[in-house]
Amino acid sequence: MRRLMAWLWQGKFARNLSRQSGRVLRARDLRREIGYLPQGQMPGRGGAQRFNLTLAQSLLAATGLLERDGGLPRDESVRIAGAAFARSGRWAARGATRLWLKLDPDPFAGVQARGPAKLARALWGDGMSVEDRHGAEDVSLCVLVCPFHGYFQSVGRPDLTPVLCAWDAAWQDDVNRSAKPIRVEIRSTIARGAEICEFAFQRADPAGAEARSWTR
Repeated sequence: MRRLMAWLWQGKFARNLSRQSGRVLRARDLRREIGYLPQGQMPGRGGAQRFNLTLAQSLLAATGLLERDGGLPRDESVRIAGAAFARSGRWAARGATRLWLKLDPDPFAGVQARGPAKLARALWGDGMSVEDRHGAEDVSLCVLVCPFHGYFQSVGRPDLTPVLCAWDAAWQDDVNRSAKPIRVEIRSTIARGAEICEFAFQRADPAGAEARSWTR
């Protein structure tokens, strides 16, 4: 299943990359470029590791094509590839988030009881080291080791990790726009130099949450 998801995602990413760059780029172009990339180190194993590697290598291949064949400077290639990446596949995470918020009358209580780390491991595999940290009024998902950061560091492109961070953050917008009494705050990220990524879930005032959903 993950192999099929990766194949479909890569095709969507290539189409979005073509729209953003004005160049005709196909999934086979990305796969060919991936064949020339340094191997790098992607933590994890099994299907999750292969899926994570497809995401990371496709992004690296896209910037390589734009920089080498398109003659673009690095910051411009990252901007274009990042915009294409942001439009590729986020609907799945956002759809799941909206369904969760719709069905759970008190999503914060559910997060407190279950902890978010279990879901993070199911999504990203054992290459992502995570733990729950419970505070007096919140519960945080803390990423201790990020496989994407590790990979991009190993190939000399740490500037690409924030693209993955922005892509993964789409579900947080839906949480914070929801009228349900919950919000999530990014307190730190490894990509920005912190020791861990911390995503803190807190109970929100229902009236305030509803106001955010109408004004944002």
